Amino acid sequence: MTGETRDEGEASEGEGDVRRRRDAAATRQALLEAASSRFTRLGYDRTTLRDVAADVGVNLALIKRYFDSKEGLFKAALASTPRFLGRDEEFPADRAGLAEALSRQLSAGAWPEFGEHPVLMLLRGSGDERVDALRRRALDDYSHQILQASGEGPAGDDDERLLRAELLVALGVGVAVVRSAVGLRPLRDATAAQLAAPLREIVDALLSPPADPYP
Repeated sequence: MTGETRDEGEASEGEGDVRRRRDAAATRQALLEAASSRFTRLGYDRTTLRDVAADVGVNLALIKRYFDSKEGLFKAALASTPRFLGRDEEFPADRAGLAEALSRQLSAGAWPEFGEHPVLMLLRGSGDERVDALRRRALDDYSHQILQASGEGPAGDDDERLLRAELLVALGVGVAVVRSAVGLRPLRDATAAQLAAPLREIVDALLSPPADPYP
């Protein structure tokens, strides 16, 4: 009987550890979601750790335990954002897939969990060079994702190809800003199906290799 009781106690203690880990993971995820929403809507400066903690209903000390600082929370929020062009771990393999991914991710209501397109979190300057470096790195990563998905890029040096990819990133950022700040119609309400054809034209114009002048 004693041995049985000990086994049951050990099982209960193990279940308690699992429950605590699960609760900690859920709390951390809730903090990331609250922080992402605030960073996206308000920018880095106007987002406070106290407000993020209040959104989740936890003590401020938990944020410092999980993320160390506001900068750490911002970095984790960027890292937790879904891959800009991927869906369910898929990644566009060519320009047609890239245009389809962009049309889906730039369509109205594409990011309900954030309220706005998460790229908006990268637009407002923080006055902190370390944080601004994180923002630049994220936008640079998006540009290289586009290069990766573009197939054979335009002929020429790497700077030219990257410039073209950055122009496409700037287009996506512009769509997010105009929709959020201005509400310009019909862009504000455009669906993925409505965006697909013009985005295919833009992607091909920017990323297709130039025609051979000597066929």
